[in-house]
Amino acid sequence: MNNKKSTLNCPACKKKSQYLVDWEYSGLDDSIFNYTAKLCECLSCGLVYIKNITDERLSIFYARECSYFEKSHFNISSPENIEKYKYYRNTLVDIGLSNTKITDIGCGRGGFLKWLIDNDWDADCVGVDVDIKSIPDAIENKLNGSVNISFKEGKAVALPFASDTQSLLTYFHVLEHICNIDQVLQEAFRVLNETGYILIEVPDAERYKDYPIGTAFWLSIREHIYHFSATSLSHALFMNGFEVININRKILPTPEFIYPSLMILARKNNKKNKQYLCEIGDISSFIIQSKEELDAQAKGLLKLNKKYSNLTFWGISSELFSLLPLLNFNFILCDSSKFKQQSHYKGIPIQSPETISKTGLLIIAPYLYGDAIETAAIEYGWEKEAILKLK
Repeated sequence: MNNKKSTLNCPACKKKSQYLVDWEYSGLDDSIFNYTAKLCECLSCGLVYIKNITDERLSIFYARECSYFEKSHFNISSPENIEKYKYYRNTLVDIGLSNTKITDIGCGRGGFLKWLIDNDWDADCVGVDVDIKSIPDAIENKLNGSVNISFKEGKAVALPFASDTQSLLTYFHVLEHICNIDQVLQEAFRVLNETGYILIEVPDAERYKDYPIGTAFWLSIREHIYHFSATSLSHALFMNGFEVININRKILPTPEFIYPSLMILARKNNKKNKQYLCEIGDISSFIIQSKEELDAQAKGLLKLNKKYSNLTFWGISSELFSLLPLLNFNFILCDSSKFKQQSHYKGIPIQSPETISKTGLLIIAPYLYGDAIETAAIEYGWEKEAILKLK
């Protein structure tokens, strides 16, 4: 699969898709992401997806490499995340699902469920996540024991529930992480009762271009296997026995930035239902443009390498993991994370920012934390004129 003529079947609608572009990723030590991703596009529903990765490989990432547990982005008490929780709740209330038992798949630290219980949601809540480092350790009981909140380790493709037992499944930022979306949705169909609902939120890839972040943020999230259009996600639901009830598109806050949200509510339906059709936005052009801008950024850094005695990158971020494979010169890496300081990139140690030499040019890699890192760098002795923030 090395040219635009290579064809495949779309994972969402099963129609023809084709190769789009190579995207070279990287990672620390023996990361599963030390590979070149083959991005493909569906000519019918608009889905863009990575073809040459498997859920088995991704499970290694979540077990060994994933650092969600230490990222402030997932702070369940942040005002931005609480605002999201309110939106999720209001969405459920508006469609008549107030005080329904919720099973949140990919619950992470359990923030949404904890917030619901603390704000008088009068039904049991269960959280499931594969990332054992993130989910709360103990079962918690709220509202004098009349309503329970609990957390289980489990996979979206193999839920720890008997068939026909669940009323409402929520998947907030889960489906873009899993290759076998049919298996995820078939498993959801299995555990839901006859009147069960599924609520899914993913980034709205058709609106990436309207909310760009830096040169290549949306494509640099290496564990995002799918970039959904509304039509592609609706097709996937239809193909697995669900009837789409409504589609919500909104701009939501998350710590550090805002993002375009695509949220679809569907109902389990054993009868043949209608497919959802709408105008499809151009996701692939944005991805090609992002790749061109990333290549241009790498060429600019090659020129800077000739000007300075050395280049030091601060911030082992997703953006940097897309950029480093394009650089063929020596550089220094540092990060404030103790977790990352135990690792290497192709034999290069990840150093503590306090210990590195303050010579040459310091390049701040993360798009979202540039100002904070610059302030810290100046406190450590870097001259402001010797600092460059990637954009």
